Amino acid sequence: MTDRSQKPTIRKVSKTYRIARISIFSALCVIGSFIHPPSPIQTVAFDSSPGFFAALYFGAIDGLLVTGIGHVITSIVNGLPLGILHLPIALGMASTGGVMGLVNNINYRWGFVPAAICGIAINTSLFVMAVPALGWAAAIAFFPFLLLASTMNSAVATLAYVSVRGRLRI
Repeated sequence: MTDRSQKPTIRKVSKTYRIARISIFSALCVIGSFIHPPSPIQTVAFDSSPGFFAALYFGAIDGLLVTGIGHVITSIVNGLPLGILHLPIALGMASTGGVMGLVNNINYRWGFVPAAICGIAINTSLFVMAVPALGWAAAIAFFPFLLLASTMNSAVATLAYVSVRGRLRI
C-alpha cells in the first residue's frame, strides 16, 4: 500500500506531450465556456475549471497557460463583449492559474485549500478590469456574479483534483 500523504515523484514528459496536454485542457475551457451561470456578461462561465485543475495537478506553468488561453478563447466565442480589455483580463487569469499552481506546491496534502482561496480572490478582483467598459456602478454590480462563478470554477477544479491526485497518470 502506498502512502498518499507524500507527493508523488514528478515524471519528466516530452515537450510534445506537454503541448498536447495544454491543448486538450484549453479545449476543455472552450467546452466550459458554453456553460454559463446567470450573469450580465456572458464571458463568465465554467471555462476556468480546466485551467485551475491544470494548475493544481500539473503546476504553475501549465495552469498559467491553460487559464490564459482559456479566457481568450471564451471571450472570442462570446463575441468579445469587453473588447480589447480581454487581453489584460487574460493576463490576470493567467496569473491566477500560475499563483494557484505555486501555492498548491507549498504543501501536498492541504495546499489546494489556500490555492483555491487565492484563485478565487485573484479571479474575482479582475472585476476592476471591466471599469473602463462598464463604469464603476456596473462593475461593482458585476462583482457578486464573478465571485459566484469563480467559487464554482474553483470548487469543481478542487474536487476533481482531490479525487484524482496521486492516481492519475497524464
